Amino acid sequence: MSVRVAVIGAAGSVGGPVAFYLGASKSADDMLLVDVRQNVAEQHAMDMSTAFSSLDVVVRAGTLEDLAGSDIVINTVGAPQGVITDRMEMLGENIPLVRDIAVQIERQCPAALVITVTNPVDPLNYAAWRAGGFGRHQTVGYTLNDSLRFREMVARAKGVQPRVVEAVVIGEHGSTQVPLFSSVRIGGLPAAFNRDEKDTIRAEMRSILRRYEDLKSGRTAGWTCAVGMAALVRAVRDDTGEVFPCSVVLDGEYGLRGLSMSVPVALGREGVREIIEWELAPDEREQLDRTAAVLVTAARSVDETFGVTTT
Repeated sequence: MSVRVAVIGAAGSVGGPVAFYLGASKSADDMLLVDVRQNVAEQHAMDMSTAFSSLDVVVRAGTLEDLAGSDIVINTVGAPQGVITDRMEMLGENIPLVRDIAVQIERQCPAALVITVTNPVDPLNYAAWRAGGFGRHQTVGYTLNDSLRFREMVARAKGVQPRVVEAVVIGEHGSTQVPLFSSVRIGGLPAAFNRDEKDTIRAEMRSILRRYEDLKSGRTAGWTCAVGMAALVRAVRDDTGEVFPCSVVLDGEYGLRGLSMSVPVALGREGVREIIEWELAPDEREQLDRTAAVLVTAARSVDETFGVTTT
């Protein structure tokens, strides 16, 4: 089944790699590249069209007014980012950008699945949902990178290949994220962890952002986002019901509401088929409540910006 995907921010360090890999992997067969730097989007579209000429993948550049007919819209747009210590530092600057784009998406392709990549992704997915008036099943925040990193760390700790590890992170895409050790599977079998292993992996996960920032390389390329996004797009295109951790607006799931947070969801042609509530270990539930408190506060900041009163 074909799928038309629009990538907003396609000239950027995340949007560019995402667009390229969607085409190179034939995850999308019709792509619209949108960016305020229209000349760069045009150049990308020309070059990708040549690169994909034997793959029957159509690539074109355009504006937000050209979104009509898109099945999936991926928003990677963000304000220029300096050195940060926490993704939440970017919330204030990025709310207006996400709001304005969501309004345009609703005008041009109101039935599309909207995938927010812009950080901090959880409250900004909430902002896209609020601003566009979309159904909860239509808006997801991309958070798969956390789980891919967790899988890699588990594999290293246990001396196995990452491909045999199933590992999921829920909660904030940020400093309070919750790695679900109780759900880890290695070769399809439950895995056990001692305290030292858990502490080491948690510390490594908390240090990811700092390690990137310490390189002082600026924004380079979002290769992990590109590979992960292609997996999500294929699940939607093929209507597989495959389960991924994604940030979604909650309304009672996990006993929470009024926020967007990463949890396991089944994806299909219409977007989120189901929000899946896994059983959590007691310490994981405590961590989830802590991350939820952070994300509720962030969601209220979005509401205040929009002039929305919540109870």
